[in-house]
Amino acid sequence: MSSNTTASSGEVGKEKSAKSKPSKVIEGDYQAPEFIHIVVTDAQRERDHVTYKITTSTTFPEYSTKEFSVRRRYKEFVWLRDHLKQQLALKPKAIKFGELHPLPGDSLSSLFGKGRFEPEFIEDRRVKLEQFCNSVANHNYFRFIPALHKFLQDNDVTFGSSGVDSPAL
Repeated sequence: MSSNTTASSGEVGKEKSAKSKPSKVIEGDYQAPEFIHIVVTDAQRERDHVTYKITTSTTFPEYSTKEFSVRRRYKEFVWLRDHLKQQLALKPKAIKFGELHPLPGDSLSSLFGKGRFEPEFIEDRRVKLEQFCNSVANHNYFRFIPALHKFLQDNDVTFGSSGVDSPAL
């Protein structure tokens, strides 16, 4: 019977210590979850096109810092999407991680008139570009593509203009 008494007093001791600790702190091997969040803001008209500020906050180890910003124009987003599409064609099994998110399209008025400079058009495009960026940056395959890293953090590279179709990656 003494073994039962010992067991029950051991259980009582465990209950007391469990109740006295406010919460369990995890030490050692715990890592905060990785994340990346991209915000597209501050659309600015520059002569014949609009640029967007892309601000990235991340803990992904593929990036050199935790927060950074660049400015890009729409045709650079088109270049990035085309490049990612080419990369996906090289690894068709990567489609299991999900499709490549679409970019917002052009409208007739944006191609042939002042429509691309109208506030409603710019805001709609900004929202969709932000969705595109977050989708590809959080994609299990695309997130490791070096061109995406350069696109999001390298101010010194212009994508898809003046014959610069493939920056040094």
